[in-house]
Amino acid sequence: MNEKWFALSISQIEKKLKTNAASGLSRKAARSAWYHRVERSQPLFIRKNKNAGKMLGEVFSDFALIMLLLCALFAVLFDEQVMGFTVIVICLLNVFAAFFSYYRSQRTMEQINLYFAPTAKVIRGGKLYRTSFENVVPGDVIIVQKGDIVCADARLVVSDDLSVVMRLNKKKAVKLKKQAHGVVLPNETNPVKLTNILHAGSVVTNGSGRAIVFSTGAYTYLGAMTGGIAEIYNDNTPHELKKMKRICSQISFISMLCILPFSVVSLLFSHLNGGTATLSAAFLTALALSASSMTQLSCTMCKLFFVKKINDIAKSEDPAMIRTTDAFDRFSDVDYLFLLDGSALTDGVLHFERAFTVEGDVKSYDNYNSTVASLFEMAVLYNVAENNSLAVGTHLPDRYKNGLGEFISKGKTDAEALKIRCPIKSYLQGTPNDPHDKVNFISSGVSVTLCVSVTDEIFSKCSHALIGGKAQPITSVGTDKLRHIYNMHAEQGKTVLVFTTTFSEGNTANSGRVFIGAIILREGIDKNAVSSIKLLQKRGVKVVSFVGGNKPSGTPEIPTEIHYGAKAYKHDFIRNQLDISYGLGTIDTYYGLEETDIDILIDAAQRSGSSVGVIGFSDYASSVIEKADVFISCSEIVNVFEARTEEELYTLELASSGASASCIQTVKEASDVLIQRPDGKRGGIRSLVSAFSAVEVACRNLYTFFRYSICSQLVRILTVALPMAYGKPVLDARHVLICSFVLDIFVMLMLALDRKAVGGSRDDKRNYRIKPLKQH
Repeated sequence: MNEKWFALSISQIEKKLKTNAASGLSRKAARSAWYHRVERSQPLFIRKNKNAGKMLGEVFSDFALIMLLLCALFAVLFDEQVMGFTVIVICLLNVFAAFFSYYRSQRTMEQINLYFAPTAKVIRGGKLYRTSFENVVPGDVIIVQKGDIVCADARLVVSDDLSVVMRLNKKKAVKLKKQAHGVVLPNETNPVKLTNILHAGSVVTNGSGRAIVFSTGAYTYLGAMTGGIAEIYNDNTPHELKKMKRICSQISFISMLCILPFSVVSLLFSHLNGGTATLSAAFLTALALSASSMTQLSCTMCKLFFVKKINDIAKSEDPAMIRTTDAFDRFSDVDYLFLLDGSALTDGVLHFERAFTVEGDVKSYDNYNSTVASLFEMAVLYNVAENNSLAVGTHLPDRYKNGLGEFISKGKTDAEALKIRCPIKSYLQGTPNDPHDKVNFISSGVSVTLCVSVTDEIFSKCSHALIGGKAQPITSVGTDKLRHIYNMHAEQGKTVLVFTTTFSEGNTANSGRVFIGAIILREGIDKNAVSSIKLLQKRGVKVVSFVGGNKPSGTPEIPTEIHYGAKAYKHDFIRNQLDISYGLGTIDTYYGLEETDIDILIDAAQRSGSSVGVIGFSDYASSVIEKADVFISCSEIVNVFEARTEEELYTLELASSGASASCIQTVKEASDVLIQRPDGKRGGIRSLVSAFSAVEVACRNLYTFFRYSICSQLVRILTVALPMAYGKPVLDARHVLICSFVLDIFVMLMLALDRKAVGGSRDDKRNYRIKPLKQH
């Protein structure tokens, strides 16, 4: 670290990097910096995709292809040049076709894997964007929150209860507290003690912050220590395809053993009858028959079935991003689907539901009293303050924008006139210690503080309430009633915004507050969630919901409308001295279970031979995520593209109303499948239904081709062996190889284009699983 960035003031850093801590770089300045920076060719996180040479080696390391090469070698040794060249041509065709298919499928899956890569939140030109790590430049202002991975070395401007796990090298990490105004010794050289610096590669474990980037790529502390962190993309071969390839290799060997005796018999009969059959021709035919049973091309094309279906799912009306073909295979086997939260059932956007004051619910928006008019005015002031702020508190800016906008649109408040009459002086977002947003404004020459809270603590501070447009004392019974209404809605997963203002009487300031009213917001519920769950259950996937428990704040609640079927409460298991896994498979909704309880359920399901998929939004129940056969998370799925000429971004500008619609980055990186939260037209559980349908088609096609391979091999053996028994073989090695190559290609292409859906029964789906060879 050449510069002592920790010792410079924010204004000095702004001047040095030609940036602004509030609005960041301009789009033009960021674009220019990206083109001219030297770090561009030395990224910190290096994506190591599989190279072409390794793919080619994997194509050649196949039993069937080795058989083909042996055919060509023996043909040349036995002076069968025509035969040898024919086999070499077929061998090259196999290699070319297999490599071409393999290369395309590998690059396709690597591209899909970009959807799972972490992104950085940057402020440019006063707007919040999401971009790839490679596009962040010195001078950018970044926002970090819990679960984020820090993309560059940066100096903190604002922090709020910020903790990180800092990577010191490729293996060692340490947990640290970070403070924007932390005290650092002038000559400090230990990066662990630089409390006001965020280092690249660190993972935010708590809180949030805003920082100015001063080093990126290999020029960061971690980059200099390690030379870059390699992120290798691994796409394991699907289990079913591995099994099929192994069985077909066995068939190849068995085919060769079966045909060799007929070759010897054919040779003897031919010589007894004065024929011209040679040992080389007979042996080459046996090798060709062995090679024709399952070539590398066939296996690669079968894997292409999986990749094609994954692409189809990603581009469908209800998209789902499946990370690898191996994950696709595991996803197809899911028997239980555990909903840890309601992220797949709600859209992540807060909508206005209702409002109430001390005088009761607001029922009419055409003709309302002065108390409701005051509530509308406070909502407008708060909305204006949030929209004009880039401060980092415990939440993203504009988190209530959609719901507030829906409420404000119902009123008759002149926003522009109100801003002139009540000018806003300052806005302060809440913190964990004081979780109340505050807007300071001037009303009739008097300074007033509007407090907006989402906790019921504020009711204990209210000594007055607005009644008939005037502040009137409120009794403890009144505050208890307000608290009861608050809790009733909060228990249903709703967000209650409580509006209060400071109270003053005459020249004496009163420490109490005036309750103005409350606005109830709720995440939009997927109208098709219940029907989608029923479709999954018809396919044999048991959907289990977990309500309550010790979930972190901000985790989407499962709506009460989705609580269906048989229910079970933890205290009932305890009272009856039953194991929590009792009745697994018959219970649809569990109440009050903790992480360890869900662990027990997963273990019980897996011991019974079932596969478990988990849908989660946060890092809650991290051990459950690790144990699950498939982990599914909900995230914004935006087209990955580059737009260098306009904005060095991979994705579009972040919509403030969708700020809670994406899972945190650490969860996103751990997931096998991404689905987007429902938006009224697509996403959510419907994406899983669509994916399961595509899975069934792929499994059926794979199994159909497997049956074809076995049947065609039996036909080849009979076609070659029977004439050999009479000493007159009608097919030599060339005929066997050419016919097999053409037929296999034709059948595989035919299956690849087959989109016919399989029946909805899970039992039917299981019939498309490859069974051990002895069962065929």
